[in-house]
Amino acid sequence: MRINILAGGPKENWPADLFKEPGDWVGADRGALFLMEEGIEPLFAVGDFDSVSDDERQRLIAYQKEREMTTYPAHKDYTDTALAVRYAMAAGADDIVLYGATGGRLDHELSNLTIPLLDSFLPQVGFSSLVGRFSIVDCRNTISYLDAEHNVVEKLPGHHYLGFMPLGIVDNFSILDAEYPLTIKENSGIMYSSNEFVGELVHVSIERGIVLVTQSTDRRS
Repeated sequence: MRINILAGGPKENWPADLFKEPGDWVGADRGALFLMEEGIEPLFAVGDFDSVSDDERQRLIAYQKEREMTTYPAHKDYTDTALAVRYAMAAGADDIVLYGATGGRLDHELSNLTIPLLDSFLPQVGFSSLVGRFSIVDCRNTISYLDAEHNVVEKLPGHHYLGFMPLGIVDNFSILDAEYPLTIKENSGIMYSSNEFVGELVHVSIERGIVLVTQSTDRRS
């Protein structure tokens, strides 16, 4: 089951033909308003909705009246986007794709990129229940996550560059068959960017931990 989440990031960062993607939709804060404007009926909307005006909020409440809409206080333990991811997991999604998560405030973007590290997604240290089922997509980048069990990157059409960034505690991480192989023995929060595919797959080895992987293009596609 695929669930797409739309957060409130700028529309110019959306992929082309965003709303032709398969799956159901979830709105996170202002993302719910964007879905309403597109005439898309989400499974649910969630957030504190502090990024919408009072008029927009009332329109959204009226639009969501027969669908689930949960409003949280501004002071809470999780961001609106992280709450949407939790809802998607609770709904049984095995493929969660997040849009509208980049290109706005940098603190929001970094928070979105590190969602798999949140305590509620960590059944044990160094492993996340989101790895293998969660990705972030915009007009130039696709971001996914690797661990000891999910250790193969498949080349996406139109994406030329490959980057890897160990997150949190990562032990013995190796890029095996990309253009630039690499082995990192100790923890690292460094982005190893501008790597490339040699074939259609790149294999990595990870003893423990989570690695963020980016596939990118220089041009909007």
